[in-house]
Amino acid sequence: MKSIIKTGIACSLFAGIVLLPNLAAAGPIEISLGFSFSQTHYSEESFTWTRKWGASLGYYLTELTEIEIAFQEIVDRNKIVGYEDTTFNDKIYSANWIQSLTKTFPIQPYVKAGLGQLNRDATGTYYFGSAPPSRVDSLTGIIGAGLKIYVTRNFGIRAEATAYLTGGSIRTWKDNTSTTIGVSGYF
Repeated sequence: MKSIIKTGIACSLFAGIVLLPNLAAAGPIEISLGFSFSQTHYSEESFTWTRKWGASLGYYLTELTEIEIAFQEIVDRNKIVGYEDTTFNDKIYSANWIQSLTKTFPIQPYVKAGLGQLNRDATGTYYFGSAPPSRVDSLTGIIGAGLKIYVTRNFGIRAEATAYLTGGSIRTWKDNTSTTIGVSGYF
């Protein structure tokens, strides 16, 4: 199943570039790296932390339209004494359509939509010894919004909020959200 989705994503990107040669010739390439980390300590022995990092490669079809392939890894660690001791490791592979809302320089807002493959490995236990599913592989929809802040014409800062739509349902947008900040290079 994973290989079918990855092949479909690659074929879609290739077809977009080949079938739209006049648009594809218009744009540069964007390479982005992002990271975020958050933690909360409830007591000396109870805590939660989340570490996220990701990378993407985008190709501009026009000045305002970009296609992107992306990877993000998210690790959630939760330890609440007497209730939960779990670790979730999510890997998300996606293909996205990014639409900038304006050509303004140096700040450019954008929205994005796409499809991805979520692979989750989980370990640990909940109260009374139950455990989360050890492996989840799921197709997910992706929606997001962000800002690209150009420091120079070839380098920028990118801030983004993304929601992963479990099973493609828009009703699940707030169940799996992610924010990242990172850097982008434009070639």
